[in-house]
Amino acid sequence: MKPTLSIIGAGRVGCVLGRQFHQDRIFTVCDILNRTMDSSLAACQFIAAGTATDAFAQLRPADIYMIAVPDDQIRACSMKLIDTGRIQPSTLVFHCSGALTAAELGLNANAASLHPMRSFADPAQVAATFQKTIFSIEGDATATGPLAEALKRSGAEVVAIQSDHKPLYHAAAVFASNYLVTLMDAALITFEAAGISGDLARRLAEPMAQETFNNIFRLGPQRALTGPIARGDVQTVLNHEDALKKWNPELAILYRELANATRAMKSRL
Repeated sequence: MKPTLSIIGAGRVGCVLGRQFHQDRIFTVCDILNRTMDSSLAACQFIAAGTATDAFAQLRPADIYMIAVPDDQIRACSMKLIDTGRIQPSTLVFHCSGALTAAELGLNANAASLHPMRSFADPAQVAATFQKTIFSIEGDATATGPLAEALKRSGAEVVAIQSDHKPLYHAAAVFASNYLVTLMDAALITFEAAGISGDLARRLAEPMAQETFNNIFRLGPQRALTGPIARGDVQTVLNHEDALKKWNPELAILYRELANATRAMKSRL
């Protein structure tokens, strides 16, 4: 008989994991608890399983609880599970934060954290390409073992991470994903400040960004570096910073810090 799984906070990550576990017949999705009934119903529809609820008191006993809420709500949700008697000695509980460890759950055993190295901006697209998604996992062996096995059965790859390394791990993930978005936004609005329309700005930036991105993973960051700092063209960098100061001082500061970081990277060649 398949273990039962209930989901607390079935947003983008919770919905994709719930759908995958249901689709691959790994867990029986039991209850889905979101802040509103409409949100819970929408999650049930995406997952194609589960019973919607908006109250902890209505949760049925389950073998496993996934807590996929924002980081600052994880502890409170775990405490509510304890207070309502949902956690038994054999109950497995895990959260999906990349920054926090299993200790955030406040449990003595059967606790874990897992984090997918994917962007969940488009959950349907992630669900359609779930195979070989890499998850980091951390926590008690009694919890990480079964969860790792479940993820592998869904075609995912699992990487163990030490609890005290999670802040650096998550900072790396933010550099690799979130701040790329910030950098591309800076590029696009700077193109527009140079008199180039938004549509044309995207057409100019996309091939350069895509080719650079590919080169980073094909050649390594140092060999992928081109442009004025790679050439040692100091005056061009100063001219860029001066032009940015006159238009957008905040971006001028960002440009200067990135230039310093790029020089440091170049020095490692």
